[in-house]
Amino acid sequence: MIKIRAGLLLAISLLIVSTNTWSHGGRLNSEGCHNDKAASEYHCHTSISNPKESKSTGYNRDNWSFNSSASPVSNSVLGWYTDINGSATDVDHIVALKDAFTSGGSDWNSSQKRAFANDPFNHVAAVPYVNRTLKNAYVPLKFITKLNSSRYAFANGKCAEYINLYVQVKQKYGLKFTQNNIELAKTACR
Repeated sequence: MIKIRAGLLLAISLLIVSTNTWSHGGRLNSEGCHNDKAASEYHCHTSISNPKESKSTGYNRDNWSFNSSASPVSNSVLGWYTDINGSATDVDHIVALKDAFTSGGSDWNSSQKRAFANDPFNHVAAVPYVNRTLKNAYVPLKFITKLNSSRYAFANGKCAEYINLYVQVKQKYGLKFTQNNIELAKTACR
């Protein structure tokens, strides 16, 4: 009986160790992606536990070929939305890739998706928590509401500037303003 327990304990320990050996650190955003600083790349982990999300929406971030290290803001340590200095920032898309997908980008070919994802006009540096948790792929009104109810705040004039840039990017790419209430978002900035 003792040998069985010892063998079982050894098997469980090896399983835990082998799982940790192949993984790496880094918090994931809601799409299962993160910046891997050691590898200097942004990548996504696929999850077997929730395959319905990508099937139901058809959205897959990997199809957009985003190269964050090529962005002019990739080395910034100042969060654009908040003017907060940090040791690192994320390259954030003013119009999130998922937002672009649901508002017309789903019909784009791979080169159009890559052009949108890597367009510096659509990039700002963001504090990771602001980008990954508060903004994520949300439309402006939801992001503004979440940021205003957090410990963070927009830097002076940045809320209105964000909305103006959001509209300009959507117009540049002919994207729809589906589920966007820009006027309410502007009001939320005041």
